[in-house]
Amino acid sequence: MNPANVWLPASLAREIQLLQMQPLAETRLLKLRANLNEAEMYLGPPLGRSGIEALQSLALSTLGNTLPESYLDFLSSHDGLVAQGVFLYSSIPRPYSGGGTALALVEMNLLARDTGFMDGFVELGESDMDCYVFESGAGRYQVRDKVAFDNVYEEFVCFDGLLSHILDLIEQHC
Repeated sequence: MNPANVWLPASLAREIQLLQMQPLAETRLLKLRANLNEAEMYLGPPLGRSGIEALQSLALSTLGNTLPESYLDFLSSHDGLVAQGVFLYSSIPRPYSGGGTALALVEMNLLARDTGFMDGFVELGESDMDCYVFESGAGRYQVRDKVAFDNVYEEFVCFDGLLSHILDLIEQHC
């Protein structure tokens, strides 16, 4: 992992490892999709270039934030994810089998901002206890407590790190 054999803090070494594992996150995601039925897991369709541009424009005009490129890359393959009580927001509300709807990013962020403390953050998804955010100022993806928002449980430099954390949660509940 560290070809120069230079000492790295454990968190940085883990981030480097996660950056090298990007294809693994996609493989894990597709394996989960293959093992769970449509009622247990929703994985949205790819979002095309025009959809990405429209979402980026809406986020900038409505939220005052641009969306991180690595999250947009995820949406270009899978516009939303719902499984085992974990949500990664889609570009638009998307109904799925079982009567649910994948939640839309901008709408969910408008709701979160009603609380008055979400400026500088883009909420990318949530679970029963946590919210998954991108902190614009730090350029980091974070897992934060939904109730005590100041509590940061995990922090990642790339979206794939956050996605791996989310996939761990889904796999634990399967």
